[in-house]
Amino acid sequence: MISLEALFLPGQVSEREETKVVYSRDASRIQGPCQGVVWPESVNDVVRLAQWAAETGIDLVPRGAGTGLCGGATPQNSVVVDSSWLRQISAGDIQSKKVMVDAGVSLDLLNRTLRQNGLFLPVVPGSHRSATIGGMIATNAAGLHAVRYGRMCNWVEEVVLVDGKGEVHQLTADDRKASLGREGITGMIVQATLHLTEIPEIRSLTLFTFENLEEMLKQVEELKTNPALSALEYLNPLAAALVGWTARHSVLAEFHSAEGEIRDSAGMANLWGARESLSARLTQAGFPISEDPQFPPEALEESIDWLTAQRIPTFGHLGVGILHPRFLQNDARIAELYRRVSVSGGQISGEHGMGLKKRQWASESLQADVQALKTQFDPYYIFNRGKQC
Repeated sequence: MISLEALFLPGQVSEREETKVVYSRDASRIQGPCQGVVWPESVNDVVRLAQWAAETGIDLVPRGAGTGLCGGATPQNSVVVDSSWLRQISAGDIQSKKVMVDAGVSLDLLNRTLRQNGLFLPVVPGSHRSATIGGMIATNAAGLHAVRYGRMCNWVEEVVLVDGKGEVHQLTADDRKASLGREGITGMIVQATLHLTEIPEIRSLTLFTFENLEEMLKQVEELKTNPALSALEYLNPLAAALVGWTARHSVLAEFHSAEGEIRDSAGMANLWGARESLSARLTQAGFPISEDPQFPPEALEESIDWLTAQRIPTFGHLGVGILHPRFLQNDARIAELYRRVSVSGGQISGEHGMGLKKRQWASESLQADVQALKTQFDPYYIFNRGKQC
């Protein structure tokens, strides 16, 4: 059997213990044994690697920036495939507002590159400074501007995927479901063609605060009818207090117009900076576990009321119903949260994915979908074994 090192150039493979320790977990802190790390530089590299894995039976775990919070990039006696050397950005088609980009390119780099042409990819997850395009497709990322721009699925035209047989697929239209939100279980995303939009010329912000939850949700529904709305971020009283705001239900609304109360760049940076600091502040305050349920609109009031009554700090993308309650380590209330999600008809994962962390809550329909996709794209089960369900 050909060794892994024999397939690649020097420096593309590491089996050093210190490297394996670094790659043994992602941001979820769920840890697993790593057999080695590979840095492919091309589609052909990934094809050779998949063919080798199919022959040896060794599991491959695709990894972007490692910012996932559910163990989607945690190995299980696996070889981790780091996409960071897949980093080409095409010149793009400015007229049709499209760009072809490798999976390892970070969102931050892509948007800095596109800025000179007045364009950007508007999907902005919390990890936007380091998140990679491949990882964002694999989790169907939503984020801070989802109320206006939706998810990655709304901006992906085509995905190039290397499957578990070493075959290359150009996935378009309905076929994209084999990669979008699949967390690498069908193969490794290597390239994508993305739609872009114009950078807004005008932005403004208003911070709304409410004592009454029902009044807040009425205001939110009214705001959602505003065509200039571009973000609708929620902090419950416990979360708001942590960033120095009044301990009330708080909604940060951004507009692509001048109608917001805060229009100067320093003032807007201050408000967004407070919001973006929240995750780190919650970890420091002893709430390291982040969840991401998505509730239907009719269930939001009861869900937020329960979380606040339980003194669970919570924030989220209120315009699309995604909440991020933060829990203590080994908090028994997480199970109650997902029971409530199930009863409400919501989604276990709004944007983080299922990974290893949430397999126990996978629905029968998800299990059936995963089985069908594995049969079609990864019959040898070499990609991200045991993830999602």
